[in-house]
Amino acid sequence: MIIFELNTRLHGKPFDQISDDYLKNLSRIGFDWIWMMGIWRISPTGREISKKLAPDFEGSPYALLDYKVNPDLGGEGAFRRFVSRAHSVGLKVMVDFVPNHMAVDSPLIDSHPEYFIHSNHLLRQENPEDFFYHRVGKLAHGKDPYFPGWTDTVQFDYVHPGTRAHQIEVLKHIATLADGVRCDMAMLVLREQIKEQWFPKVGWSTFETFMPKEFWSQAIEEVKQQSPDFVFMAEVYWDKEYYLQYLGFDLTYNKKLYDMLAHSSVSDQVATYLNSTPNSYLAHSVHFLENHDEERASEKFSYRTKPVAILSYLIPGAVFVYDGQMEGFKERTPVQRIKPLQNEIPDRDLKKFYERLLSIAKDPIFRQGDMYTIGSFEGVVLFCRQFLDRLVLVGVRLYADDYSPELYLPTNLLRKVGKFLDLWSQKEVVFSLQQEETLVLKTAEINSWNECSAFILEVV
Repeated sequence: MIIFELNTRLHGKPFDQISDDYLKNLSRIGFDWIWMMGIWRISPTGREISKKLAPDFEGSPYALLDYKVNPDLGGEGAFRRFVSRAHSVGLKVMVDFVPNHMAVDSPLIDSHPEYFIHSNHLLRQENPEDFFYHRVGKLAHGKDPYFPGWTDTVQFDYVHPGTRAHQIEVLKHIATLADGVRCDMAMLVLREQIKEQWFPKVGWSTFETFMPKEFWSQAIEEVKQQSPDFVFMAEVYWDKEYYLQYLGFDLTYNKKLYDMLAHSSVSDQVATYLNSTPNSYLAHSVHFLENHDEERASEKFSYRTKPVAILSYLIPGAVFVYDGQMEGFKERTPVQRIKPLQNEIPDRDLKKFYERLLSIAKDPIFRQGDMYTIGSFEGVVLFCRQFLDRLVLVGVRLYADDYSPELYLPTNLLRKVGKFLDLWSQKEVVFSLQQEETLVLKTAEINSWNECSAFILEVV
């Protein structure tokens, strides 16, 4: 999967005004999925709360009133037409599912107050700031345990079986509209998290009688019985990625790799991670340089953007690109803001780089092939991708300097000695042979190295 995230409100066009040419161009570049972020109705109270933070804020798309398509974007009819047009050019469509909470003015609170966490000091110690008064009682704001509650939201109570049944029906409805969901903060509704945050004074044996199994395993199983090809992607942190894949998620965010690339200065650490991580796990991971929650890649990685992108997008797993990333935009726009503050000029050279990289990344050897990591040599992370009888060597210098090393590689790593095709420039590269057992690669003589601090060489 090669996924493009479009912030629908920031994009500023109703679904019917997103042209066929725009969709065809995404498909031409190499994308096969488009994640339409923020398509659901915006909470009026959430909008009012957001304006206290900034006058141009228009509410968070993650404080959901309900799962009805935003009429400002054209409503459900226009969205269904959009999905049909996307399918016609080879794009599948993903939308958001927010499992943890709803908006503080959601009609669901009145119709089913039992679906939400009510104040109860017998069950937990409570911070008054994390609760609010509603006509049905004192309710909890949705929250991450490490941060204060989100004041525009109300917290679901997953111990109640009606909550779980309701959420599964929501997912089944979404599966009639789109091809997949990106599940916001998916780890927040794991049983362990719910127990520790909301029911710490209740024993595990009692807790398990009310929530005997994980919501996700039940939900994914039931939805896929109805829609077998429906895809679940999890935004997940706290090292819960393996567990969510075990529960049935098709894809999970790879924040660990992102943080390593963003903050580590040692290429050996990246090579060790790739070498110790099973291909089966990476293949179900989503690798990204930015999204609507992160700093812009051009700002975060600066001159390292190109080699970091090459490594992220050529290892096993899903490729993920955010709108504006390819153009090198630097303004990080909060999800509550629907108009950027800056009028940025696209970086045409960077756009060409990304288009070239995605054209390579969609090759079956990178989408379906196995990977084995050679290691880190002279600051260059080296790995091979293998598919059928094809073999590609990828080398990436993640922490740039002016040094172009000569790399000495045992011939048995590449199975045979011969010519190599630089997939970036489509030019032939020849290794010199030393003592019949060692290949010497002069990086300074490789076109892509000089342009991107990386090389992508196929054995021919």
